[in-house]
Amino acid sequence: MTSHTLSEFAQKTRFPLEAGVGLFFVVLFVIGDGIEAVWITDFFHTEVGFSVGQSSAIYTCYGIIVAFAAFLSGALCDAISPRRVMFMGLASFLIFDALFIVVGIPSGNIVLLMILYGMRGFGYPMLAYGFLTWMMLITPKARQSSASGWFWFAFSLGMQTIGAWLSSILLPGFGAIMTLWFGFGLAVIGGIGTMWFLRHQPSSYQSKGVHVVSALSSAVSIVWRRPKVGIGGIIKIINLSGQYGLQAYYLVYIQRVHHMPEGTAITQFTIFGVACIIGDVVWGIVGDRFGWQRTLQRAATPLCAIALVYLYLIPHWAGPNAFLVALGMITMGIGLSAHVPTTPLVMAHSDTESANALSILNLGAGLGAFVGPAIVTVLVDRAGYGAVAYSLAALYVLSFFLLFFVKHPADPYYQKTNTERTSHV
Repeated sequence: MTSHTLSEFAQKTRFPLEAGVGLFFVVLFVIGDGIEAVWITDFFHTEVGFSVGQSSAIYTCYGIIVAFAAFLSGALCDAISPRRVMFMGLASFLIFDALFIVVGIPSGNIVLLMILYGMRGFGYPMLAYGFLTWMMLITPKARQSSASGWFWFAFSLGMQTIGAWLSSILLPGFGAIMTLWFGFGLAVIGGIGTMWFLRHQPSSYQSKGVHVVSALSSAVSIVWRRPKVGIGGIIKIINLSGQYGLQAYYLVYIQRVHHMPEGTAITQFTIFGVACIIGDVVWGIVGDRFGWQRTLQRAATPLCAIALVYLYLIPHWAGPNAFLVALGMITMGIGLSAHVPTTPLVMAHSDTESANALSILNLGAGLGAFVGPAIVTVLVDRAGYGAVAYSLAALYVLSFFLLFFVKHPADPYYQKTNTERTSHV
């Protein structure tokens, strides 16, 4: 492909060409980091011998660390530079992932597994969200929704699509441990490749010379100094709570309750991921052209709420029908990807504090990895799978109403409306 062809492709699809190689390596890293995401709770339950609630509790500990690491990934960029933040994430993942495989799993000790699997959670938020922070800081505002869409395309491609697909192939033939080691190898390649790419990007080394404590304090205080940024953070938490909650319980639900074969069940998450990656690009462009807030409120929240209820009910009505479950997974993927414009919408409310707004968004994304599995942990053993599904769906109903409070004049829809009004005067 010639440079002219690449330039035309980037212009038509709003692809951030300057970050393309880095995005490729991010994909490799998150495949390796998240290769176990859709089946690890089932593994803890069936192979290690924990209850579904205990298995989800281990995943919830992981979510707590993910949330903290996600916040740091934005907050520390001003203080120590995006590249150093990403390196910290890579190093911590490789250390604790190796310990999780070699020490944690053979021990069968739930406390040790909570610690080691949890500490793996420093990996992808600091590397991937650190990369997102760097991308958004170098991208003009008019292209931020599209750039955000391409990042989430890369993230979903690795974490939800290829990771789940590889698992469906590797698990039956090689088992869980070898699959985890395969993921470790991919994370090494992707992480080192990302570091190599950023070495040639001077902006990735830049920090504002802010003291670490001051950077963290400023990133926290923006929530009450600019309350709409805080509301945006809540919307981001809800955005990913459905995904991580679904990953924490649905494989067990569809296999153990409705007896769908393991390979078919894992493939459902590959289908979900494909819907996400296509939607990430499409909704990024839609958001830039037709409005960030309208895209979130009219597409993202209702689709997710409907899909979660449907995915719970359809096996009761039709059994473990792969086609009908896939329809729900596609709807959920489209709804989740329609949240892409959250990033430019919240950044617009931050004025000049883009890095702080990204810290809250990253924290929201990380808390989604905690809140979703936490809902599963609290409800699944006490109230059943239906309570989990309805509770996750209710979060998106709440998000729908919160979106009334985050309209912004910089939103493309309102700019377009104001332009049309001016032209008629």
